[in-house]
Amino acid sequence: MRIQTRLLAAATAALLCSAPVAAFASWLQPHTRQEAIPQADVERPLITGKSWLVAELDFSWKRSTSHFLGSDPANVGMTEGEHWEAEANDGRWDYRRFQLNLAWGFSKNLDFTASIPLVWASVWNNRMLDEDGGETPITSWGFGDVHAGIRFQPLRMQSEDGRISNSLLVALDMRMPSGAESPGSYIGGPNNLVTIVTGGGTWGWDFSARYKQHLYVLGIEAGVGYTLNPTNTVMYLVETENNQFNQSLDPGDVIHGDVKLTVQPIKYIAIQGSLDINYRLASKWGSTVDSVPYCKDCAEIPGSEGLYMDVGARLISDPTLHLGIDVYFNYTIAGRRNWLWPIEEISPSRGWTLGGNLSYRF
Repeated sequence: MRIQTRLLAAATAALLCSAPVAAFASWLQPHTRQEAIPQADVERPLITGKSWLVAELDFSWKRSTSHFLGSDPANVGMTEGEHWEAEANDGRWDYRRFQLNLAWGFSKNLDFTASIPLVWASVWNNRMLDEDGGETPITSWGFGDVHAGIRFQPLRMQSEDGRISNSLLVALDMRMPSGAESPGSYIGGPNNLVTIVTGGGTWGWDFSARYKQHLYVLGIEAGVGYTLNPTNTVMYLVETENNQFNQSLDPGDVIHGDVKLTVQPIKYIAIQGSLDINYRLASKWGSTVDSVPYCKDCAEIPGSEGLYMDVGARLISDPTLHLGIDVYFNYTIAGRRNWLWPIEEISPSRGWTLGGNLSYRF
């Protein structure tokens, strides 16, 4: 009996030793079921890739003076004298935006995306001075409108040597009204407002398509889309009994397109130039209460439609497959882009933007 027991114990031990040990990969390491991703930026597809998760922290600083109209003929879409008279003062609008972007490759050709913005903004003009002549801008923090979306890649082709490839995607993005939509109390007039508006207070959707062609050291992208703002309404409400100031700021729909050219002569560094062209459809004045479709009886604002354009430059660095570091600069070359209160999310202002982002792919 003892011999049989010993033989059974020895056989059990041998079986346990020969059994495969479960392997646990770090959440920051590649996994065996992940799609292979090229190192070079110009070679990468437009979607994240199967089983990959990309987290990106983006910071941008927008400087603008466009909320005070001047005689610049490039202010198309917003007509001085037709909408309001220019104010004879200086102004400065600073919009600093921290944003966390996430993209997860659900399958080989399907992505889910989300973005959460935090806004630190200030506005000043030369009426906002203290007794000693110092500047007293309105400054505040707040969350912007959160986004969530889905991207599908119906086309992806690569040559055998990997030096020529393309990628086509279609996307749906949803804007959720999570930002501050009211400037606060209205005691004594608008100069006493103490809160910067960071959201439109309404839902929105964007439908888009994008194509990328990679040729050796070049990457060429082109995109087109339509942003649907369901109300197309600009409304302010001043309630004097409780000193409340509320608004609905959801300007007209936007047709947008862009072209990007990326050059990557070395493995880890790429340079990109871009041109963004947008056309805003007409907005309306009025209230959306008990109105289906929204604001069906509201008056259209004459001349509220218009074209605006940006040019941009970006330096892209991918020191590893996982890490990405970018810096960028954008400048408005045509169009006065904001309406009443510059909300960069849905009605961006005219000016320059300096930014950078840090991304990690795992």
